[in-house]
Amino acid sequence: MNQQTPEYVEAYIAKLVEKARVAQKYVEAKYTDQKSVDELVRVAGKAIYDNAVALGQEAVAETGMGDLMGKVGKMKILSLRHWNFMKGRPSVGVIDDFSEPGVRVIAKPIGVLGSVTPSTNPVATIIGNAMMAFKTRNAIIIAPHPASAKGAVHTTQIIRDALETIGAPADLIQCIGEPSIAMTNELLKQADVNIATGGAGMVKAVYSSGKPAYGVGQGNCQAIVDEDYDNFERAAATIVANRAFDQGVPCTGEQTMHVPAGREEEMKAALRKAGAFIIEDQSVIDHIREIVFPGPMINRAVVGKNVQQLGEIFGLKVPAEAKVICFKVQAKGAEDILCKEILCPILRYTTYEKFEDAVDTAITNLENEGAGHSSSIWSKNEDRILYVANLIPVGRFHIEQPTMGSANNAIAPTVTIGCGSWGNNSISENLQYYHLMNVTRVSTELPTPIIHAEEDWDVYEMRSEWGQKVRY
Repeated sequence: MNQQTPEYVEAYIAKLVEKARVAQKYVEAKYTDQKSVDELVRVAGKAIYDNAVALGQEAVAETGMGDLMGKVGKMKILSLRHWNFMKGRPSVGVIDDFSEPGVRVIAKPIGVLGSVTPSTNPVATIIGNAMMAFKTRNAIIIAPHPASAKGAVHTTQIIRDALETIGAPADLIQCIGEPSIAMTNELLKQADVNIATGGAGMVKAVYSSGKPAYGVGQGNCQAIVDEDYDNFERAAATIVANRAFDQGVPCTGEQTMHVPAGREEEMKAALRKAGAFIIEDQSVIDHIREIVFPGPMINRAVVGKNVQQLGEIFGLKVPAEAKVICFKVQAKGAEDILCKEILCPILRYTTYEKFEDAVDTAITNLENEGAGHSSSIWSKNEDRILYVANLIPVGRFHIEQPTMGSANNAIAPTVTIGCGSWGNNSISENLQYYHLMNVTRVSTELPTPIIHAEEDWDVYEMRSEWGQKVRY
């Protein structure tokens, strides 16, 4: 039968879901203590950690995007951080015993998760979402991007083999072997909850599937450097390294730096020392703009390419030691298409006279593209840090850190970055295991009343600027 027929697609996905439900129900019934549940998480994460080099090589070869060090780094860091964050945390049985008076909270699985994964982050997305699924005793079915299907199948098989070594059902994780839009859409219909870590089209699809969903927003991270910051070399080195990571594919890389005008030359020197190849010829910048954005969408030929490959595409001779291509863009938001997210190691910077102008430009860039994602500030001025934090429309605002966030901060690790209503997402925080479970609240009547009728209706008064009393 033709795999593109609706009948075949529906039956194929139904079979995967049926097997997933059997595996999930088995784990729900048999894995009733935290230690056994955490062992599912551990063996899956460790298997990918141990196979990171081979899987990274496959990902780069299959997709043609990113580099081996970046892929391996993501897999190792992510699997290890997920394990360290999740191990021992309650996700089965009573997870909260009377922290609210008379209320106990019991965790229960959701069921079968549908996980749409991108070609830009093919392996790390699978293991990140799988570890969260296992932590909450859910099954998960992977719908990979067609450009990374072989690696996705192999990654899934490694996890399946690892589960079987501890007697757990392999069908806790499955992968669509020959992915297509039809297959993915059918999975979204049949799964209980969906996760989309990919482009805007797939995020829209999961939110339109009729099932609960978690999606990501687009990145266009902004890095503001305060005029009084005392270590430009540290800021430049961190930003260049993060922007160059995995050849600029991650959405968590800095896109625009906001630099004080009076210290522009100092910052340029720091950027060059950190490995930035700075272009100052405006005609060359115009040429790059035309190649990177031949239309409203990015040219896929530049996505995930290193700076030497970009140099060939742009007709530039880029030094072998360069890590990023860097140039100045003074426009903001929709004024210049170069203010959008670019998924390759290109870093822009803009200068400001007043700190408030830098904040305004950063916000304008984000509101044009990337609202809800992440940004950073390089400052030790608490007033300015809070000034920006209160205004900037992002879910993650990092102080003296790369915009992907330091591995040494306490924000929950994730591969699915929720961008809130700013980015048309359901959460404005990192997706974690506790989003992927149902809970039952068991309440006991309290021995003393908590409602005192009339005396609870306190009346407050305040005076407006015109002098009259206002009651509420």
